[in-house]
Parts: sequence; C-alpha cells; structure tokens
Amino acid sequence: MPAGRELFARGGFSIELNHRDSIKSPLYDPSKSLFDRIRDAARRSQARAELLSRSFLPSSSSSSSSNGSFNFDLIGLAAEYYMTFHVGTPPREIVAIADTGSDLVWANCKPCDHCYEQKDPLFDPSNSSSYINLSCDSASCSDLPAIDCAPRTDCKYIYSYGDSSQTIGNLANETFTFDATSGNSVRIPDITFGCSHETTGTFNRMGSGLVGLGAGELSLISQLGPTIDHKFSYCLLPFTETKPSQLRFGADAVVSGDNAVTTSFTQAFAQSFYSVSLNGVAIGNEKIHINSTNMIVDSGTTLTHLDPSVLDPLSDAIVRAVGLPSVEDPEGLFSVCFNTTSKAANPSLPSMTIQLGTAAVKLESSNVFVVRTTNVECLAILPGQDGLSILGNIAQSNFHVGYDIKEKTITFAKTDCSALESFS
Repeated sequence: MPAGRELFARGGFSIELNHRDSIKSPLYDPSKSLFDRIRDAARRSQARAELLSRSFLPSSSSSSSSNGSFNFDLIGLAAEYYMTFHVGTPPREIVAIADTGSDLVWANCKPCDHCYEQKDPLFDPSNSSSYINLSCDSASCSDLPAIDCAPRTDCKYIYSYGDSSQTIGNLANETFTFDATSGNSVRIPDITFGCSHETTGTFNRMGSGLVGLGAGELSLISQLGPTIDHKFSYCLLPFTETKPSQLRFGADAVVSGDNAVTTSFTQAFAQSFYSVSLNGVAIGNEKIHINSTNMIVDSGTTLTHLDPSVLDPLSDAIVRAVGLPSVEDPEGLFSVCFNTTSKAANPSLPSMTIQLGTAAVKLESSNVFVVRTTNVECLAILPGQDGLSILGNIAQSNFHVGYDIKEKTITFAKTDCSALESFS
C-alpha cells in the first residue's frame, strides 16, 4: 500500500507550517530583532485587515462572478505562513503561502512572461506526466469567480486579490506530494490547481504559489474532502519562536480533551472565510457588555481586530485591570500601551475570555499583549476596519484549532504547540 494511503488509513497526516519569521521560512531575516518583527507584523496586520474589509464592500472595481461573489483578499507581502509541497511527476518543490482566507491553489508555471521574478525555478507542466488541463465545461471551472473561455476549450482563470494582485492561467489537475512530519510522503493525485502564466502584484519573490485553505469548493481542504474526513487543524507557535508550527489533516486533526470548546460557524461573510459569532468578552472577572457581532478566524492576520463598539469599553477595562502607567507607542501602531518598568508590583498582565458562539475561549496574557520595546507592552488588538472583527494568529497561538467543514464547527484547545505530538 502506498505511504499516502497508509497514513490516511491511520487517520491523516501533518506537515510543517512555517511563520515568515521562522528559521525555515524563505523570508527569514536573522538581522531583525524581536521589536523589528513585532513592528513589521503590526503593519502587515493593519494592511490585511483593511483589505479583508474591502472584500465585503461591492464596488465597480471588484472582480465578481455572475453570482455576486467579490474579490478574495490577500496582500502578498502580508503573508504570515508558508508551506512546502511538491507538484507533478516527477515532483517539483513549491514554497507557497498558506492562506485560510482564500480558496484557489496555484503555482507559477512556464511560460511565465508576465510574472514576478521568483527565486525558485518555475514549474514546467510539459515535463510532468500527470498534468492535465481542465476544460471550460468542467465542474471546477464553474467554481471560479472569473474565467475566460471563448474561444478556448481549456479553462483560463482570472483570480484577483484585494490589493490588485492577480494570477491568470490554466486550471488543471495535477499530483501533489506532501512531506509529512512523520518522514513519510503523501502523494495525492488529481488536485485542481491554477497553473499561473501571469502573476502580478505584491507577492514576494521567495514564494512560488499559494494554497487556499478556505471553505470554498476549490480550496485544498474542500478538494481533499472525504479523504481527510473534511477535517484540518493547526497549532501555531508564538510568532516570536523560530521553530515550525503544524498543519494537520484527517481524523488525527480532531481537537478533543477536557479543555476543548466547540462552536459553529456563521454564514456572515463569503464562503471562503471562517467566521463565528462574538457574543461576549471579559477581562479577568469583569464582563464587558457588547452587542453580538461576527468575527473572522484568520491565521493570516497577526493582530486581533475588533469593532470599535467592542474595543473601546474593552480597552477601558484593560487599563483598569493592568494598573500600570499608560504610554504612547512611538510609531503609533498600537493604541493601548503600558510602561512595565514597575511590573514587579503587578507581575502579570490580565487574561481575557472571549465568548465565540457557545465556546468560551480563555486567552492568556501572551495572546493579548505584545512586547513593543524594552519595558513597554501593548494590547495586541486594534480597531477593525469598517467595523470588521478578526481573531488574529497571536490570539490563536498555543491553541490547537480544529475545523470540521462538514459539521461547520471550529474547536479551540489550549495546547503547548511546541510539544504537540507529530503523527507516527
């Protein structure tokens, strides 16, 4: 039995998920200090939050399909996590952005005359014995937001992002191979992906593609479907760590245990986005009265963003609970910061509990605050653009977060992600 089938029979497989600042990332820069990384992450977070908010605001410039779907939003330079896999027969390595906020899986392909200059060689479909172009009348072609078929018989896609980045190419089926953390290779045939011949915008030259992990029909998760029992999970290390996190697929991606809490997705936004209902928030024992709102759970946004009607009273409660002198962030990135020189008098910053649907998720202070500079810590929560609320990856770090696409549920369990056991 092939290794891939053996792993599926046992429950699934896991792969490494590398934060852009981790040592295995193509963007790793050892010259950057922790403070540099926090500053840059905050700027990327603000940019992504702004772009995500645009995807729910129809405009004349938005790429839309006949069913009224709008741009999927990703800012290339704001990519937070990368994954490595292989495409084709023989397999060619691809380093790609992993994005829970979009669907299409794509890689730059030869010929690519109108692409950004990438570091790694382009994938050449003519050298792969398993590559097959899909036709315009294929079901997958009809799932795309924008296509150009006349007078072609092959499905040519046009996929745009909110920062005006774009990929154009042929929709195709190909064999994907994943290197599992167990050391085995998982080979999966007939994955639908975009073989991009035109890629423009803000994508970084160190990457050569993107893997959409959203809930839409063309995402990797939806395509694997019954093979992984419609389940995936991730366990993100704090972005200050340099070791890789884990992305899991299949039955072993089920998150369980006494500390696991589960809630249902809402259908507040486009199909690609995973959203939940934010029903309450508390600092320590102080509950903050809020009106329920919808919140996107997004691994690609670093900071958490809250509707100002939620953030304003929350910030006031945090100031009361912390009891340390307030200071201004010299670069104006964070709105609530504290001088922690006298932290010995108040050794721990408060935790925060958020009520997501029926799940009460307790965030430790490390999920709520970041060290901005020496003796200055700031609230890692900013106002949501146009009122949009987003649960960012700092808030999700050291949680095992499990998604069940079939049941439309998400589960959170506090976990030491550095000690999470890999698949055997």
